Amino acid sequence: MNERPNSTENQAGPCGILCGSCPMGGGTIAEAAGRTRQNIADCEIPNWAPFVPGGEAIDWAAVDLGLAWMETHGRCAGCENGGGPPDCTIRVCAREKGYDLCSSCEELEGCTRFEWLRDQGQMIKDRLNENRGLSKEEYLKKMTAKMP
Repeated sequence: MNERPNSTENQAGPCGILCGSCPMGGGTIAEAAGRTRQNIADCEIPNWAPFVPGGEAIDWAAVDLGLAWMETHGRCAGCENGGGPPDCTIRVCAREKGYDLCSSCEELEGCTRFEWLRDQGQMIKDRLNENRGLSKEEYLKKMTAKMP
């Protein structure tokens, strides 16, 4: 699970999020956690941290445990490959209705399943509305072209 998944590069969830642009799908979080763990070890931070104000209060074993967890589990294979939150209401609904993208759904405008994405939810719904009628492949091509 420590290998960067490249299967997310040309993948989008039914919500329209490009998996490769997501820090979880792109592996950014897992890679950063691994680098941080290595930097802490290389610099022997737990050995000298107690001599810096506040450093004595840090449980470095717990920090390492948390970073190890992030390095192992901070990746997402994408919805098409069984990744993402298992109970994602967006994905569950799209599968039940047989949609590759929520832009195919007539109920998208009033859909409340995007609310867990907070501020991003409305932006994602707007983008899906703007791209109604596109196949998933066309959507991916268009959105990927807009990425830096």
